[in-house]
Amino acid sequence: MEQPFPIVRHPLPGTRTPVLVSVPHYGTQPLPHITRDDYGEPWFETFAYGFADTFAGDLYGDLHEHGATVLATPFSRMFVDVNRRRDDFERHDGEARSRRGVVRTHTMRDLPIFARPLGLADLEHRLQTLYDPYYSTLEHLLTGLRDAYGHAILLDGHTGSPRRMKDHQVIIGTRHEATCAPQLAGAVAAIFSRNGFEVHENVSGYTGGNIVATFGRPQTRRVHALQLEINASLLMTTSRDEYIAHVSRGGIPKKAEDNIARIRRCLREILAALPSVLATVHAS
Repeated sequence: MEQPFPIVRHPLPGTRTPVLVSVPHYGTQPLPHITRDDYGEPWFETFAYGFADTFAGDLYGDLHEHGATVLATPFSRMFVDVNRRRDDFERHDGEARSRRGVVRTHTMRDLPIFARPLGLADLEHRLQTLYDPYYSTLEHLLTGLRDAYGHAILLDGHTGSPRRMKDHQVIIGTRHEATCAPQLAGAVAAIFSRNGFEVHENVSGYTGGNIVATFGRPQTRRVHALQLEINASLLMTTSRDEYIAHVSRGGIPKKAEDNIARIRRCLREILAALPSVLATVHAS
């Protein structure tokens, strides 16, 4: 590993709050040993960027400067998706196959992405190196916040595919209120709504991934978790119909700077509001 994994950014002393921001699809990089020759088709190299959450770093990457602890992965979720179950892949004759699981070995049309199959032993090594440390670090950080404040909240930050999210601008996922008190989700929704964004909760396919499901234990652990999806179409001037073709050619969409700034203001407001709402929830 050429750099520490996972990425952890702590707030300055005296500014920390009981909020942890996880950005599981932050990274756009391939694994260090992956080269162009490893792909089945040369243009598949663009998948490492395309499978990341577009401009997630612009939204969530510096939230440690506003009191949150930030956790992220530098590597594209094509190589390991830490928001999936650890066993979310198929086994075929000693090889791993997955179109939308903990790794991506095949396209949705079932074409192999890589020139060589991924052996089960190689996958297990990858999971031990990249998946397990993300979860152990999350557990460690959340436990530290909970012990320090008596409660904690995990905000799992994403930007979503314009094709899948369609006209939904902001989606909050709490596994239908199982992982987070409704007052906390309501506070997040109200801030986005006041700033002119349409907000929905627990839309099918966006109710919360494995991270939220694993760590959101408001009743038993006083740890809340919500998933936040921002439609990537808000963040770029490229239309959603052009986006896939643009990325497939190796391009990076042009940023919609004004919208990015608006959403960043929302996130700063959210980080300022959540600690008091969280304290009120547990005081009652």
